[in-house]
Amino acid sequence: MKRIDSTVEPGETVVQVVIAVPIVLSMLLIAIQAMLFMHSAHIATLAASKGASVAANTQGDVVLALNSATQTVAELGARLIGTPTANIADGFATVQIRVAVPNVAPFFPTSVLRQGEEPLESFVQEDDR
Repeated sequence: MKRIDSTVEPGETVVQVVIAVPIVLSMLLIAIQAMLFMHSAHIATLAASKGASVAANTQGDVVLALNSATQTVAELGARLIGTPTANIADGFATVQIRVAVPNVAPFFPTSVLRQGEEPLESFVQEDDR
């Protein structure tokens, strides 16, 4: 009979795996959820900026701005929550948009709200400069 000197007790590895696997899996899901949140935030930021830019370039055409923002979100595969809002005030075009965040891990926000703002473009004659 051969005796093996080991510092590992029988069943200790199973206990370590039972404890370690849920922790590692939770960390992985949290990292994926953070990535999904950041991706959705980037989409919302891009759509809001693009909508505000369109509104600024078209002398405050709100309909074109909202269509541009909505189309940008759809092209990037995200989902809008509610309707984007556009506002023209004090020489600035502002577009606000809310995008849904896919949920993988609990306790994270389910949507992200971003706002884009651009100054309205105005044509000034050369003599008036």
